[in-house]
Amino acid sequence: MAEPIAMPRLGWTMEEGTLVEWLKADGDTVEAGEILFTVESDKALNEIETFSGGILRIPPDAPRPGDTVPVGTLLGYLLQPGEEMPTAPPPTPTAEPVPTPAEPPPVAKPKLAPTPAPVRSAEPTISPRARRVASELGVEWRVLTGSGRTGRIVERDIRAAAARSGQAVPAILTTGADATELVTLRPRLKVENAPAPAYHHLIAKLAVVALADYPQLNAAGTEAVHLSLAVDTGDGLASPVIRDAHTKNWAELAAEARFLALQARRRALEPEAVQGGTFAIANLGMYGIDAFTPILRPPYRAVLGLGRIAERPAVREGRVVPRALISLSLTVESGLLENGAAARFLDRLRSLIERPELGLQD
Repeated sequence: MAEPIAMPRLGWTMEEGTLVEWLKADGDTVEAGEILFTVESDKALNEIETFSGGILRIPPDAPRPGDTVPVGTLLGYLLQPGEEMPTAPPPTPTAEPVPTPAEPPPVAKPKLAPTPAPVRSAEPTISPRARRVASELGVEWRVLTGSGRTGRIVERDIRAAAARSGQAVPAILTTGADATELVTLRPRLKVENAPAPAYHHLIAKLAVVALADYPQLNAAGTEAVHLSLAVDTGDGLASPVIRDAHTKNWAELAAEARFLALQARRRALEPEAVQGGTFAIANLGMYGIDAFTPILRPPYRAVLGLGRIAERPAVREGRVVPRALISLSLTVESGLLENGAAARFLDRLRSLIERPELGLQD
């Protein structure tokens, strides 16, 4: 029996996804466990594998790569040898007159059904990532000529167009910090009936302290910080927001961050729990990632990326000694780079990580 392949739901809030590309061609024989296609949701690019074997058949009217469709939309079928592909159900007509015997047969039926295909092919193709960046930067991509394979518009085309038009392009700053004192301090911060705070929770508190000196990086433009901390739920990323983080000490911030992360993994976050953030932090250190470039999304003006803390050789007082080092990445609006606020903020955060007692006194 033909097994339908549909747009999967990759997160509890996912309503639609973008078919990025098929990794198998129409007519290919596939085995269980192979990757069939890739899907982009709001949070991540996902590889979709098949749990069954068979022959992949893609209907002619199925969504094309680059199309964004609702969850559950039919994409194709897995057939067994000798099995015919089911006939796709006809589109539901919006209004079709019911003929009566008294009426003469129509001379010619208007051919409205074929029109969607030419309309869709009239636009240039664009990658999902490029479409998202175009939306963030306000670039009209339909008038661009793509430089990707087969003329597809890719991210570099969008950023080049933004630069030509004088639009703001996010800037990226990186630095390293000696976290040895933070590593030494952490066990002493353990409170009764609670685990020792995670490193990224302590650094989050230090970032809030640094933001008090550089509120330009805060989307609210004030000292009121609503801190967004990305959480890997297993189905993608969620970004719950710690309200009024500037009013909380490190223990309160860490406790609320643990609670929100647990709610996210249980799929129990309310919609408002991921809204209203003014500064964002993403941490990939737990996966052994040394450094990465966090993606800046509206309405944020800055997002901080944390790599892992790892023991590496460093020069101290003329000697090479092992130290616990961390990489920091900051993606900001370009205006914050030009006025120096982003660089000064990152330097302030580095100094707080190297002398954490200055920012964790409360």
